[in-house]
Amino acid sequence: MAEETWFGTTELPEKSRLAVPELTEHLDRTLDDLDYPVNSTSMNPVVLPQERYTELFDATRQLLRLLRRALFGIAPDFHGRLRALGAVEENYPLWVHGPLEEAYATCMTRPDIAVGPAGPKFLEFNIGSGIGGVVETSVQSAVWKAAYGGADAAPFRATPDPLSVRDQIFVRAVRDLGTPPAVAIVGALREFNAVRTTRYFDIQVQSLRNQGLQAEYFEPEQLLQGLGLGGGNSTPRYRLGLRHFTIFDWTRLGIDLAPMRSALDAECFLIASQSAYLVANKKVLGWVSEGLPWMTSEDHALVERYLPWTRTVFDRPVRWRGTTRPLPELLLSERENFVLKPAIGLGSHGVVLGRHADDAAWRATLDTALSTGQYIAQEYVEPVPYRVELREEGSQDTYETDVHPVLSPFLFDGQPGGCLVRYLPPGRAGVTTIQGNGALPSVALPV
Repeated sequence: MAEETWFGTTELPEKSRLAVPELTEHLDRTLDDLDYPVNSTSMNPVVLPQERYTELFDATRQLLRLLRRALFGIAPDFHGRLRALGAVEENYPLWVHGPLEEAYATCMTRPDIAVGPAGPKFLEFNIGSGIGGVVETSVQSAVWKAAYGGADAAPFRATPDPLSVRDQIFVRAVRDLGTPPAVAIVGALREFNAVRTTRYFDIQVQSLRNQGLQAEYFEPEQLLQGLGLGGGNSTPRYRLGLRHFTIFDWTRLGIDLAPMRSALDAECFLIASQSAYLVANKKVLGWVSEGLPWMTSEDHALVERYLPWTRTVFDRPVRWRGTTRPLPELLLSERENFVLKPAIGLGSHGVVLGRHADDAAWRATLDTALSTGQYIAQEYVEPVPYRVELREEGSQDTYETDVHPVLSPFLFDGQPGGCLVRYLPPGRAGVTTIQGNGALPSVALPV
Protein backbone atom coordinates (compact mmCIF):
# COMPACT_ATOMS: atom_id res chain seq x y z
CA MET A 1 0.00 0.00 0.00
CA ALA A 2 1.39 3.39 -1.01
CA GLU A 3 2.37 5.75 1.80
CA GLU A 4 -0.15 8.54 2.32
CA THR A 5 1.14 12.02 1.50
CA TRP A 6 -0.12 15.53 2.21
CA PHE A 7 -2.59 15.12 -0.70
CA GLY A 8 -4.56 12.48 1.22
CA THR A 9 -6.35 9.53 -0.37
CA THR A 10 -9.67 10.98 -1.47
CA GLU A 11 -11.30 9.24 -4.44
CA LEU A 12 -14.13 10.62 -6.55
CA PRO A 13 -17.21 8.55 -7.42
CA GLU A 14 -16.38 7.69 -11.02
CA LYS A 15 -19.88 6.49 -11.93
CA SER A 16 -21.37 9.92 -11.26
CA ARG A 17 -19.10 11.60 -13.81
CA LEU A 18 -19.85 12.23 -17.46
CA ALA A 19 -18.59 9.47 -19.74
CA VAL A 20 -15.17 10.13 -21.28
CA PRO A 21 -16.42 11.15 -24.78
CA GLU A 22 -18.95 13.65 -23.39
CA LEU A 23 -16.47 14.93 -20.79
CA THR A 24 -13.77 15.44 -23.41
CA GLU A 25 -16.16 17.33 -25.68
CA HIS A 26 -17.36 19.46 -22.78
CA LEU A 27 -13.80 20.35 -21.73
CA ASP A 28 -12.65 21.12 -25.27
CA ARG A 29 -15.65 23.32 -25.99
CA THR A 30 -15.44 25.22 -22.70
CA LEU A 31 -11.68 25.80 -22.75
CA ASP A 32 -11.49 26.64 -26.45
CA ASP A 33 -10.03 30.03 -27.41
CA LEU A 34 -8.64 30.85 -23.97
CA ASP A 35 -5.07 31.48 -22.84
CA TYR A 36 -4.15 27.81 -22.50
CA PRO A 37 -3.99 25.34 -25.35
CA VAL A 38 -6.87 22.86 -25.33
CA ASN A 39 -5.53 19.47 -24.30
CA SER A 40 -8.23 17.75 -22.32
CA THR A 41 -6.36 14.62 -21.33
CA SER A 42 -6.92 15.14 -17.58
CA MET A 43 -10.06 13.24 -16.64
CA ASN A 44 -10.35 14.54 -13.07
CA PRO A 45 -9.36 17.64 -11.12
CA VAL A 46 -6.95 17.39 -8.22
CA VAL A 47 -9.07 16.82 -5.13
CA LEU A 48 -7.95 17.81 -1.65
CA PRO A 49 -9.43 17.27 1.80
CA GLN A 50 -11.06 20.51 2.92
CA GLU A 51 -8.44 21.17 5.62
CA ARG A 52 -5.60 20.80 3.10
CA TYR A 53 -7.33 23.09 0.62
CA THR A 54 -7.88 25.70 3.33
CA GLU A 55 -4.25 25.39 4.44
CA LEU A 56 -3.05 26.60 1.04
CA PHE A 57 -4.93 29.88 1.35
CA ASP A 58 -4.11 30.40 5.02
CA ALA A 59 -0.39 29.93 4.37
CA THR A 60 -0.56 32.19 1.30
CA ARG A 61 -2.17 34.94 3.35
CA GLN A 62 0.41 34.70 6.14
CA LEU A 63 3.45 34.55 3.87
CA LEU A 64 2.18 37.44 1.76
CA ARG A 65 2.02 39.51 4.93
CA LEU A 66 5.72 38.85 5.53
CA LEU A 67 6.69 39.65 1.93
CA ARG A 68 4.70 42.86 1.98
CA ARG A 69 6.27 44.04 5.22
CA ALA A 70 9.74 43.08 4.00
CA LEU A 71 9.42 45.16 0.84
CA PHE A 72 7.68 48.21 2.28
CA GLY A 73 9.91 48.21 5.36
CA ILE A 74 13.19 48.17 3.44
CA ALA A 75 12.85 51.84 2.41
CA PRO A 76 10.26 54.60 2.93
CA ASP A 77 9.47 55.24 -0.74
CA PHE A 78 9.23 53.61 -4.15
CA HIS A 79 12.63 54.71 -5.38
CA GLY A 80 14.35 53.60 -2.19
CA ARG A 81 12.80 50.15 -2.61
CA LEU A 82 14.04 50.01 -6.18
CA ARG A 83 17.56 50.76 -4.98
CA ALA A 84 17.34 48.12 -2.25
CA LEU A 85 16.40 45.55 -4.89
CA GLY A 86 19.05 46.75 -7.31
CA ALA A 87 16.22 47.20 -9.80
CA VAL A 88 16.33 49.39 -12.90
CA GLU A 89 13.89 52.29 -12.64
CA GLU A 90 13.07 52.15 -16.36
CA ASN A 91 11.46 48.74 -15.80
CA TYR A 92 8.88 50.24 -13.42
CA PRO A 93 7.40 53.27 -15.21
CA LEU A 94 3.76 52.98 -14.07
CA TRP A 95 3.90 53.75 -10.35
CA VAL A 96 1.76 56.50 -8.87
CA HIS A 97 2.27 58.98 -6.04
CA GLY A 98 0.16 58.61 -2.93
CA PRO A 99 -1.33 55.89 -0.73
CA LEU A 100 -3.01 53.92 -3.54
CA GLU A 101 0.37 52.62 -4.69
CA GLU A 102 0.78 50.62 -1.50
CA ALA A 103 -2.91 50.02 -0.78
CA TYR A 104 -3.46 48.03 -3.99
CA ALA A 105 -0.06 46.37 -4.33
CA THR A 106 -0.89 42.94 -2.92
CA CYS A 107 -4.61 42.62 -3.64
CA MET A 108 -4.03 39.89 -6.27
CA THR A 109 -1.70 36.99 -5.57
CA ARG A 110 -0.98 33.51 -6.95
CA PRO A 111 1.92 31.57 -5.43
CA ASP A 112 3.36 28.45 -7.04
CA ILE A 113 3.61 25.55 -4.60
CA ALA A 114 5.31 22.17 -4.81
CA VAL A 115 4.24 19.46 -2.39
CA GLY A 116 7.22 17.67 -0.84
CA PRO A 117 7.49 14.99 1.84
CA ALA A 118 6.95 17.62 4.55
CA GLY A 119 3.96 19.21 2.80
CA PRO A 120 3.55 22.33 0.64
CA LYS A 121 6.57 24.52 -0.14
CA PHE A 122 6.05 27.94 -1.75
CA LEU A 123 8.47 28.29 -4.68
CA GLU A 124 7.52 31.84 -5.64
CA PHE A 125 4.78 34.45 -5.46
CA ASN A 126 3.17 35.92 -8.57
CA ILE A 127 1.65 39.20 -7.45
CA GLY A 128 -0.36 41.66 -9.54
CA SER A 129 -3.21 41.71 -12.02
CA GLY A 130 -1.16 40.30 -14.91
CA ILE A 131 -0.96 36.81 -13.39
CA GLY A 132 -2.41 34.14 -15.63
CA GLY A 133 -4.92 31.41 -15.00
CA VAL A 134 -7.83 33.26 -13.38
CA VAL A 135 -10.19 32.81 -16.31
CA GLU A 136 -9.14 29.21 -16.88
CA THR A 137 -9.53 28.34 -13.20
CA SER A 138 -13.00 29.89 -13.18
CA VAL A 139 -14.07 27.99 -16.29
CA GLN A 140 -12.49 24.66 -15.34
CA SER A 141 -13.91 24.69 -11.83
CA ALA A 142 -17.39 25.14 -13.30
CA VAL A 143 -16.73 22.39 -15.85
CA TRP A 144 -15.84 19.82 -13.20
CA LYS A 145 -18.87 20.61 -11.11
CA ALA A 146 -21.05 20.23 -14.19
CA ALA A 147 -19.31 16.98 -15.10
CA TYR A 148 -20.45 15.49 -11.80
CA GLY A 149 -24.07 16.56 -12.10
CA GLY A 150 -23.98 20.23 -11.16
CA ALA A 151 -23.14 22.20 -8.04
CA ASP A 152 -25.75 20.49 -5.89
CA ALA A 153 -24.90 16.91 -6.92
CA ALA A 154 -21.11 17.14 -7.35
CA PRO A 155 -18.92 15.72 -4.54
CA PHE A 156 -16.96 18.97 -4.19
CA ARG A 157 -17.32 21.48 -1.38
CA ALA A 158 -18.73 24.86 -2.32
CA THR A 159 -16.10 27.25 -3.64
CA PRO A 160 -16.56 30.81 -4.94
CA ASP A 161 -15.99 31.67 -8.58
CA PRO A 162 -12.45 33.12 -8.97
CA LEU A 163 -13.59 35.94 -11.26
CA SER A 164 -16.39 36.97 -8.90
CA VAL A 165 -13.94 37.10 -5.98
CA ARG A 166 -11.50 39.21 -7.99
CA ASP A 167 -14.32 41.53 -9.08
CA GLN A 168 -14.96 42.43 -5.44
CA ILE A 169 -11.66 44.31 -5.42
CA PHE A 170 -13.20 46.76 -7.89
CA VAL A 171 -16.47 46.90 -6.00
CA ARG A 172 -14.41 47.92 -2.96
CA ALA A 173 -12.35 50.41 -4.97
CA VAL A 174 -15.48 52.10 -6.30
CA ARG A 175 -16.75 52.46 -2.74
CA ASP A 176 -13.46 53.50 -1.14
CA LEU A 177 -12.32 55.92 -3.86
CA GLY A 178 -15.72 57.34 -4.75
CA THR A 179 -15.34 56.58 -8.46
CA PRO A 180 -18.13 55.73 -10.89
CA PRO A 181 -18.94 51.96 -10.94
CA ALA A 182 -16.99 51.25 -14.10
CA VAL A 183 -13.82 49.30 -14.97
CA ALA A 184 -11.66 49.38 -18.10
CA ILE A 185 -9.81 46.12 -18.77
CA VAL A 186 -6.47 46.80 -20.46
CA GLY A 187 -4.88 43.84 -22.21
CA ALA A 188 -3.36 42.62 -25.46
CA LEU A 189 -4.53 39.58 -27.41
CA ARG A 190 -1.09 39.32 -29.04
CA GLU A 191 0.21 37.99 -25.71
CA PHE A 192 -1.66 34.74 -26.29
CA ASN A 193 -0.53 32.10 -28.72
CA ALA A 194 -3.68 30.62 -30.18
CA VAL A 195 -6.69 32.84 -29.45
CA ARG A 196 -8.96 33.69 -32.37
CA THR A 197 -11.46 36.04 -30.72
CA THR A 198 -11.81 38.31 -27.69
CA ARG A 199 -13.55 35.55 -25.68
CA TYR A 200 -10.81 35.55 -23.01
CA PHE A 201 -11.52 39.19 -22.20
CA ASP A 202 -15.27 39.02 -22.91
CA ILE A 203 -15.66 36.55 -20.04
CA GLN A 204 -13.95 39.01 -17.69
CA VAL A 205 -16.03 41.94 -18.93
CA GLN A 206 -19.27 40.01 -18.35
CA SER A 207 -18.18 38.96 -14.86
CA LEU A 208 -17.63 42.60 -13.88
CA ARG A 209 -21.00 43.54 -15.36
CA ASN A 210 -22.62 40.82 -13.28
CA GLN A 211 -21.37 42.74 -10.23
CA GLY A 212 -23.16 45.89 -11.39
CA LEU A 213 -20.03 47.48 -12.86
CA GLN A 214 -19.84 48.97 -16.32
CA ALA A 215 -16.91 47.33 -18.11
CA GLU A 216 -15.12 47.38 -21.45
CA TYR A 217 -11.95 45.82 -22.80
CA PHE A 218 -9.31 47.92 -24.58
CA GLU A 219 -6.13 47.01 -26.43
CA PRO A 220 -3.23 49.31 -25.42
CA GLU A 221 -3.47 51.35 -28.63
CA GLN A 222 -7.22 51.85 -28.03
CA LEU A 223 -6.98 52.84 -24.38
CA LEU A 224 -6.81 56.64 -24.55
CA GLN A 225 -9.59 56.86 -27.13
CA GLY A 226 -11.67 54.40 -25.11
CA LEU A 227 -11.18 56.50 -21.99
CA GLY A 228 -12.29 59.59 -23.90
CA LEU A 229 -8.98 61.36 -23.38
CA GLY A 230 -7.71 63.77 -25.98
CA GLY A 231 -9.34 66.61 -27.87
CA GLY A 232 -9.04 68.81 -24.82
CA ASN A 233 -10.84 66.35 -22.54
CA SER A 234 -8.72 65.51 -19.49
CA THR A 235 -11.30 63.55 -17.46
CA PRO A 236 -11.39 59.82 -18.28
CA ARG A 237 -14.66 57.93 -18.78
CA TYR A 238 -13.24 55.22 -16.54
CA ARG A 239 -11.46 56.03 -13.29
CA LEU A 240 -10.54 52.39 -12.56
CA GLY A 241 -8.80 49.85 -14.71
CA LEU A 242 -7.75 46.19 -14.53
CA ARG A 243 -4.12 46.11 -15.61
CA HIS A 244 -4.14 42.74 -17.36
CA PHE A 245 -0.47 42.77 -18.36
CA THR A 246 3.06 42.83 -17.04
CA ILE A 247 5.70 45.30 -18.13
CA PHE A 248 8.07 42.37 -18.61
CA ASP A 249 5.78 40.77 -21.20
CA TRP A 250 4.77 43.96 -22.98
CA THR A 251 8.34 45.19 -23.24
CA ARG A 252 9.31 41.83 -24.74
CA LEU A 253 6.52 42.23 -27.30
CA GLY A 254 7.46 45.83 -28.11
CA ILE A 255 4.18 47.30 -26.82
CA ASP A 256 4.33 51.02 -26.07
CA LEU A 257 3.54 51.78 -22.42
CA ALA A 258 2.96 55.51 -23.01
CA PRO A 259 -0.86 55.24 -23.22
CA MET A 260 -0.94 53.54 -19.81
CA ARG A 261 1.24 56.28 -18.33
CA SER A 262 -1.09 58.91 -19.83
CA ALA A 263 -4.12 57.16 -18.35
CA LEU A 264 -2.50 57.15 -14.91
CA ASP A 265 -1.60 60.84 -15.25
CA ALA A 266 -5.26 61.52 -16.07
CA GLU A 267 -6.19 59.81 -12.77
CA CYS A 268 -7.40 56.50 -14.14
CA PHE A 269 -6.03 54.15 -11.49
CA LEU A 270 -4.88 50.77 -12.80
CA ILE A 271 -5.17 47.87 -10.35
CA ALA A 272 -2.95 46.23 -9.21
CA SER A 273 -0.39 48.97 -8.69
CA GLN A 274 3.20 48.90 -9.91
CA SER A 275 4.53 47.97 -6.46
CA ALA A 276 2.97 44.52 -6.85
CA TYR A 277 5.97 43.56 -8.96
CA LEU A 278 8.40 44.79 -6.32
CA VAL A 279 6.82 42.58 -3.66
CA ALA A 280 6.92 39.71 -6.17
CA ASN A 281 10.66 40.16 -6.76
CA LYS A 282 12.19 36.85 -5.70
CA LYS A 283 14.91 38.66 -3.75
CA VAL A 284 12.19 39.62 -1.25
CA LEU A 285 11.43 35.91 -0.86
CA GLY A 286 15.13 35.41 -0.19
CA TRP A 287 15.15 38.13 2.49
CA VAL A 288 12.23 36.51 4.29
CA SER A 289 13.73 33.02 4.00
CA GLU A 290 17.02 34.26 5.46
CA GLY A 291 15.25 36.17 8.20
CA LEU A 292 14.77 39.85 9.01
CA PRO A 293 15.26 41.59 12.39
CA TRP A 294 11.55 42.25 12.96
CA MET A 295 10.45 38.67 12.36
CA THR A 296 8.98 36.89 15.39
CA SER A 297 9.50 33.27 16.41
CA GLU A 298 6.09 32.55 14.87
CA ASP A 299 7.23 34.16 11.61
CA HIS A 300 10.37 32.05 11.54
CA ALA A 301 8.34 28.90 12.21
CA LEU A 302 6.00 29.81 9.33
CA VAL A 303 8.95 30.29 7.00
CA GLU A 304 10.58 27.05 8.12
CA ARG A 305 7.39 25.16 7.42
CA TYR A 306 6.42 26.62 4.06
CA LEU A 307 9.43 28.16 2.30
CA PRO A 308 12.30 26.19 0.81
CA TRP A 309 15.75 27.50 1.71
CA THR A 310 16.14 30.59 -0.54
CA ARG A 311 19.00 33.09 -0.74
CA THR A 312 19.90 36.06 -2.89
CA VAL A 313 23.02 35.16 -4.88
CA PHE A 314 26.25 37.02 -4.28
CA ASP A 315 29.68 35.94 -3.07
CA ARG A 316 29.23 35.47 0.68
CA PRO A 317 29.08 32.75 3.32
CA VAL A 318 25.73 31.08 3.95
CA ARG A 319 24.51 28.42 6.35
CA TRP A 320 22.87 25.35 4.82
CA ARG A 321 22.03 22.10 6.56
CA GLY A 322 24.09 22.91 9.62
CA THR A 323 27.30 24.09 7.94
CA THR A 324 28.57 27.50 6.79
CA ARG A 325 30.17 27.68 3.34
CA PRO A 326 30.78 30.26 0.59
CA LEU A 327 27.61 30.39 -1.48
CA PRO A 328 29.34 29.93 -4.89
CA GLU A 329 31.18 26.88 -3.60
CA LEU A 330 27.97 25.44 -2.15
CA LEU A 331 26.06 25.89 -5.40
CA LEU A 332 28.82 24.29 -7.46
CA SER A 333 29.33 21.29 -5.21
CA GLU A 334 25.63 20.68 -4.52
CA ARG A 335 24.24 21.48 -7.96
CA GLU A 336 21.55 18.80 -7.91
CA ASN A 337 20.05 20.22 -4.71
CA PHE A 338 19.46 23.75 -6.03
CA VAL A 339 17.59 25.88 -8.55
CA LEU A 340 18.78 29.25 -9.88
CA LYS A 341 16.08 31.81 -10.72
CA PRO A 342 16.18 35.39 -12.04
CA ALA A 343 14.73 37.75 -9.46
CA ILE A 344 12.15 39.25 -11.83
CA GLY A 345 11.66 36.51 -14.38
CA LEU A 346 8.13 35.48 -15.36
CA GLY A 347 6.86 32.25 -16.86
CA SER A 348 9.99 30.43 -15.64
CA HIS A 349 12.18 32.36 -18.11
CA GLY A 350 15.82 31.77 -17.15
CA VAL A 351 15.08 29.23 -14.39
CA VAL A 352 17.73 26.47 -14.27
CA LEU A 353 17.25 23.28 -12.28
CA GLY A 354 20.63 21.99 -11.18
CA ARG A 355 19.68 18.34 -11.57
CA HIS A 356 18.57 18.91 -15.16
CA ALA A 357 21.52 21.09 -16.22
CA ASP A 358 25.05 20.03 -17.15
CA ASP A 359 28.05 21.52 -15.37
CA ALA A 360 28.76 24.06 -18.11
CA ALA A 361 25.21 25.45 -18.18
CA TRP A 362 25.07 25.58 -14.39
CA ARG A 363 28.42 27.37 -14.11
CA ALA A 364 27.40 29.87 -16.79
CA THR A 365 24.14 30.67 -15.01
CA LEU A 366 25.92 30.99 -11.68
CA ASP A 367 28.46 33.37 -13.23
CA THR A 368 25.58 35.50 -14.52
CA ALA A 369 23.92 35.41 -11.11
CA LEU A 370 27.11 36.52 -9.33
CA SER A 371 27.89 39.29 -11.80
CA THR A 372 24.38 40.77 -11.92
CA GLY A 373 23.21 40.28 -8.33
CA GLN A 374 19.73 39.62 -9.73
CA TYR A 375 19.22 35.92 -8.96
CA ILE A 376 18.15 33.73 -6.11
CA ALA A 377 19.26 30.22 -5.27
CA GLN A 378 16.56 27.94 -3.91
CA GLU A 379 16.76 24.44 -2.52
CA TYR A 380 15.08 21.94 -4.81
CA VAL A 381 11.84 20.50 -3.45
CA GLU A 382 11.55 16.79 -4.19
CA PRO A 383 7.85 16.44 -5.08
CA VAL A 384 5.62 13.64 -3.88
CA PRO A 385 3.37 11.93 -6.44
CA TYR A 386 -0.33 12.41 -6.99
CA ARG A 387 -2.41 9.82 -8.84
CA VAL A 388 -4.42 11.10 -11.82
CA GLU A 389 -6.52 9.62 -14.60
CA LEU A 390 -5.40 10.66 -18.06
CA ARG A 391 -6.89 10.01 -21.48
CA GLU A 392 -4.78 8.61 -24.26
CA GLU A 393 -4.47 11.32 -26.92
CA GLY A 394 -6.48 10.40 -29.98
CA SER A 395 -8.63 7.83 -28.18
CA GLN A 396 -11.19 7.44 -25.43
CA ASP A 397 -9.05 5.03 -23.41
CA THR A 398 -7.86 6.24 -20.01
CA TYR A 399 -5.13 5.16 -17.64
CA GLU A 400 -3.87 6.10 -14.18
CA THR A 401 -0.41 7.48 -13.53
CA ASP A 402 1.56 9.52 -11.00
CA VAL A 403 2.27 13.20 -11.62
CA HIS A 404 3.80 16.00 -9.53
CA PRO A 405 1.36 18.91 -9.41
CA VAL A 406 2.26 22.55 -8.87
CA LEU A 407 -0.57 24.15 -6.91
CA SER A 408 -1.36 27.84 -7.39
CA PRO A 409 -4.09 29.20 -5.10
CA PHE A 410 -5.48 32.64 -5.93
CA LEU A 411 -5.91 35.15 -3.11
CA PHE A 412 -7.88 38.31 -3.89
CA ASP A 413 -8.02 40.94 -1.15
CA GLY A 414 -7.25 38.16 1.29
CA GLN A 415 -10.11 35.96 0.05
CA PRO A 416 -9.70 32.51 -1.59
CA GLY A 417 -10.36 32.56 -5.32
CA GLY A 418 -9.82 29.02 -6.57
CA CYS A 419 -6.68 27.00 -7.21
CA LEU A 420 -4.92 26.49 -10.53
CA VAL A 421 -2.93 23.28 -11.01
CA ARG A 422 -0.25 22.30 -13.54
CA TYR A 423 1.68 19.08 -13.96
CA LEU A 424 4.01 17.66 -16.57
CA PRO A 425 2.83 14.68 -18.60
CA PRO A 426 4.44 11.33 -17.75
CA GLY A 427 8.02 11.08 -18.97
CA ARG A 428 8.63 14.81 -19.23
CA ALA A 429 11.08 16.57 -16.90
CA GLY A 430 12.05 20.16 -16.16
CA VAL A 431 10.19 23.30 -15.14
CA THR A 432 6.42 22.88 -14.86
CA THR A 433 5.10 25.44 -17.36
CA ILE A 434 2.17 25.20 -19.74
CA GLN A 435 3.35 27.36 -22.62
CA GLY A 436 7.04 26.51 -22.33
CA ASN A 437 7.09 22.84 -21.36
CA GLY A 438 3.69 21.43 -22.22
CA ALA A 439 2.36 21.05 -18.69
CA LEU A 440 -1.30 20.04 -18.41
CA PRO A 441 -3.60 22.62 -16.77
CA SER A 442 -6.12 21.59 -14.15
CA VAL A 443 -7.67 22.85 -10.93
CA ALA A 444 -7.81 21.72 -7.32
CA LEU A 445 -11.18 21.37 -5.59
CA PRO A 446 -11.99 20.53 -1.95
CA VAL A 447 -14.04 17.50 -0.96
